[in-house]
Amino acid sequence: MAYLITTVILIACCSVFFIPKFKQFTKNNELASNFVLTLVATLVGVLLAIAISNYDEDERERRDLIKLLYAAKAVASESLDYSHAVMDYYKSNEAGEETKESKARFFKNNPLPYPDYLDALMSQQLFIKNLSQESLTELSESLIVMKRAKIYRPRLFISNLTFALYVLDQERLFQEGKISMMELERRLSEKERQLEEGKN
Repeated sequence: MAYLITTVILIACCSVFFIPKFKQFTKNNELASNFVLTLVATLVGVLLAIAISNYDEDERERRDLIKLLYAAKAVASESLDYSHAVMDYYKSNEAGEETKESKARFFKNNPLPYPDYLDALMSQQLFIKNLSQESLTELSESLIVMKRAKIYRPRLFISNLTFALYVLDQERLFQEGKISMMELERRLSEKERQLEEGKN
């Protein structure tokens, strides 16, 4: 954007040479005027080339991020499906004689699948650099809770994994330009509030 603004300013400055009032000055200083115009034309060309290159790079990174978000959603969905299956098995076979120790033992022997792929994504420069601040914060918090909850608080693990999936979906919509930053923040805040109410 700065390159485009600079380009517009340079072109505006050079338009002085074409104002009829300065025609005599331009004619008297033809060599200097031509030099300045050539210099400005060269600068404008370079600045436009940089602006186009930066735009292309940003678009490529955005497309790559969307691919990563789709992959992350697939991994998190698989993890959530498997977690639900483990929980269903636990409820049908173990919940009747549930004690704190037996529950911990069951989930230690049958751990809910933590989506390690999300951890790997959170260490990638492309992901961190292009993800919105809101989504990055929410995902980081959810992953911390999930790591701690997978054995001793499986329901909390599942609710945070569900929320992480929601964050990935909303971030993808934002990156595709389907929702604004304000809408993204509103949706994530609303969902987080629902998650907090569900805990109580």
